[in-house]
Amino acid sequence: MNPMKAAGDLHQGPLAEIGGKTAWVRELDRALATARVDVTVSCAKDLPGPHERGTDTTIGAVLPREDARDALVLPAGQPAATLDDLPSGSVLGTSAPRRIAQLRTRYPHLTIQPVRGNLIPRLARLDAGEGDKPLDALVVSYAGLCRVSQADRATQLIPVLVLAPATGAGTLVVEQRSGDTIAAHLVDAINDPATARLLAVERGVLAQLKGNCQTACSVHAYYTGKPHRIRVDAAVFHPSHGDAIRVAATGPADDLGGLVENITQLLHGEGVERFLPR
Repeated sequence: MNPMKAAGDLHQGPLAEIGGKTAWVRELDRALATARVDVTVSCAKDLPGPHERGTDTTIGAVLPREDARDALVLPAGQPAATLDDLPSGSVLGTSAPRRIAQLRTRYPHLTIQPVRGNLIPRLARLDAGEGDKPLDALVVSYAGLCRVSQADRATQLIPVLVLAPATGAGTLVVEQRSGDTIAAHLVDAINDPATARLLAVERGVLAQLKGNCQTACSVHAYYTGKPHRIRVDAAVFHPSHGDAIRVAATGPADDLGGLVENITQLLHGEGVERFLPR
């Protein structure tokens, strides 16, 4: 094991200042390229879109999806509450244009404060009440809380109809050097094909939109009650006001490309171009 800190964890400003989502994987990709490591593990939601990646790395395994929802976290010791309980003027810390756009629209009485960095320091900042604008609450990935043994800090698991999840939410991926057949064989043993199909659809739509770290969008795929059917809910939010485009489609699990094309056409039919960063 070779723990590494990503620039995206260390940088406190907007990701666009340090190369967008590549900041999450730059050091990992470099370690793969120089053979310092043979495989890397990343959160799928933090990966740059397929259109932003080179051909030197390959996703070799997708782990079973965890809970894709975001969670509300209050300072330690405070009574449990939900977003609806927060009083007007409360300072709500979060990151990602997707969350910010939705929260500003649904909760205009709250002050949304962009907060970046590793999860543990963010929780410490919340509990300490430090900074120019002390935080009254955080919205973070629930799967992220679980991975650092902080699941009990969540006072609300926010429904996806209230806060549409990130593309790739709740999913870990293992990457290796392209062409490394030994690593590919080893990691295939932990691959979950069912989740891999969902992630392929989500990232396929992201690639068609040419989405980046400034794109406020959600592509969430899941299996319906019918066998071998996948539903995709996609939403793109205007970065500066409350408008949103929402579409959905269902298709067979053995035609992922057709499902990606269907969702992409529906979004373009609604004029999604005007919502995307230029």
